[in-house]
Parts: sequence; C-alpha cells; structure tokens
Amino acid sequence: MLIVDPDVPVAAALARIVEPGASSSRGGMDVTLCSDFFEARSRLRAAPPALLITALRLREYNGLNLVYLAASAGLSTRSIVYTEATDTGMAREIRAAGAFYEVRRRLPVVLPAYLSAVLPPQDRRDIALYDRRHNARPGGRRAVDQPLVV
Repeated sequence: MLIVDPDVPVAAALARIVEPGASSSRGGMDVTLCSDFFEARSRLRAAPPALLITALRLREYNGLNLVYLAASAGLSTRSIVYTEATDTGMAREIRAAGAFYEVRRRLPVVLPAYLSAVLPPQDRRDIALYDRRHNARPGGRRAVDQPLVV
C-alpha cells in the first residue's frame, strides 16, 4: 500500500489507521509513505502496490497523475484519491480515471472498509446526493437507536 500526501503528519496518521487492516488483509500489505510526487512515481513503477491512497494536491502535480500513470502502465493497483472538501466535478473526473473519490475528513472511517471489502470495478456513488441516513427522526432518535425489546 502506498500513501502519498505532502503533509507528513497526515500521511503518518493515515498509516496508523490502515496498518492493522493492511497486515490482516489478504496476504498482508506493507504500508509505504511518500510526501513527494516524484518519489511516489518511482515507487509505483518499481513495486506496484495493491492500493494507492493519494491526496489530490501534491504541490505542482496531483494525485490524479499517479492514477493515470498506473492505468497507462497496466498496473492492477486500486486507487483512492481524496480532497479537502467535496467537489462534484473533481469527483467525476477521479471516477472517470478509475479511482475512488473520498473527502479527507471521511478517511478515518472509510479506509478500514476499503481494506476489508472486495472493491467493485469502479466507484459508482453519486457524490452530489445528500446522505439522508443522518437526518434526525421524529422524537430525536433514529429507528436503529430504539431500545431492543425482547
């Protein structure tokens, strides 16, 4: 697994989140951190990771360049590209490149799921749709929060 983010503390925090799942996933994955596009590009070419997690903004380049590089080389690397804020246009472009789109604040919750689930061939979610599961219910409680009656 290759994590690419120019902000080293963020990359280290993501590594701490995924390390338990990476070691227990199919065959175990090593977690490698990169803070630079050029270093990530050379690591991607030398030893293609099973999963690439990259920030969109990598100073003068962006993470989408790494996704295109992996696709043009025919690598079987799955990719997750994340941004700071929700951007529907960028989400469409990232999905068209064959990567999964996430927002950075969601990463601590969703990264373990990416490691344990069998990923579909492409990201089919519509980022523009509002997730109604978190709306308040009448009485201030969600149905799943109601006490279990036995």
